[in-house]
Amino acid sequence: MNWALLAVGVTLAAYQAWAISVRVLGSRALDPPERKVLIATLVATRGLGFVLGLVLIVGAVWRSLL
Repeated sequence: MNWALLAVGVTLAAYQAWAISVRVLGSRALDPPERKVLIATLVATRGLGFVLGLVLIVGAVWRSLL
């Protein structure tokens, strides 16, 4: 098991999930059109970071199986 790769993946995915939740909760005060733009931007940016974290986790597990 590549523990460094796993740790980076878990840390990145956890951070991105936290950042998404904080921004979505903060968007409640915005008007609906502004909220839609903010959520779309979050999915396009933080969502990709979250997916990258998951890919790193899967890569670490995959390497341990080979």
